[in-house]
Amino acid sequence: VDNTSDGLDHLPPPVPLPPLLLLPTSLAPLHWKYTFTIVTRHKEGMIRRLWNRKKAMRRFLMILPTGVLAYGVGVQALAFSRMSQPLCESKLTERLKEYERSKPKKVLLLDGGLASELQNNGFDVDSDPLWSARLLHTNPKAIRDVHLAYLRAGSRVVTTASYQASMKGFKEHLGFSDLEALQLINRSVSIAREAIAEYLNELNSNHPPELWIAGSVGPYGACLHDGSEYSGSYIDTVTKHQLKEWHKPRIKALVEAGADVLAVETIPSMIEAKVVVDLLESDFPSSKAWVTFTCRNERETARGEKFEDAVRSICESSQVIGIGVNCCDPNITSSLLEKGAKVLQSSNSTAV
Repeated sequence: VDNTSDGLDHLPPPVPLPPLLLLPTSLAPLHWKYTFTIVTRHKEGMIRRLWNRKKAMRRFLMILPTGVLAYGVGVQALAFSRMSQPLCESKLTERLKEYERSKPKKVLLLDGGLASELQNNGFDVDSDPLWSARLLHTNPKAIRDVHLAYLRAGSRVVTTASYQASMKGFKEHLGFSDLEALQLINRSVSIAREAIAEYLNELNSNHPPELWIAGSVGPYGACLHDGSEYSGSYIDTVTKHQLKEWHKPRIKALVEAGADVLAVETIPSMIEAKVVVDLLESDFPSSKAWVTFTCRNERETARGEKFEDAVRSICESSQVIGIGVNCCDPNITSSLLEKGAKVLQSSNSTAV
């Protein structure tokens, strides 16, 4: 604790903080210039102590392989500062008021990379055109075991193994009919549900945690198996109608199987993001989704559009509950999220 210059030495010792969450996956590299400031308050409302810590948390946002989502924090008050010196009390008061206005509720801890864990467990998925989705057919237990491991590590969201699942891919590489392809995408939700059931049985608690199944919706470029989801180059070769017709059956399968939310992830272009959100509004009006973009730098999506424009294009949909980034350089994440947050604050969006 560094309180040598915070002017609060006369205050009583700090009350104990609630334990911080331990993430089941590795955080991004440290960014030491940020000051992590936790404020605890007496139950009568008096500030007890200001703690300044420079921690490896990149402003306490979860940077996971599947995306970046922040729903607030489970402490009484929290503020962040780029200042090298501790906050003065007036600025602290401003941050506390800002915190109270924002009313964050909780951190929702996502799981980590499915394919990377499958690879660690001895399955060669990277060279497969279906990636981890092939195991939906050949070894569903391997997928369930990874889901279960993340739940045991503290994850509250199970992301289905459907990122690279598509009608075209299953028909081309597995020889499936349309119906069989849909059933296999549907199965990704069933496997996640089985893992949750097994975890809750192990837990045997009268107050089990709230757990979500997120149906993974990867970009069109993922099925091309050429890395174009990280550039968005395919956007110039397909029409919006083609994108819609490609996404529609896979989203339908995930929704009908009972996914709690859709994880529309690694989207390289606002054009595809808008197509998917418009599809949800027209064909799946009861479904909710978060959308995460992959970006080339701290200003642009992978395809080169302004990130603020990408966020603005989808943020006012009532079906979008969160917007973030994933699968991009961790060093640009904070700047992107700051830009996105400003767009959300200036809009009528309810997304985070």
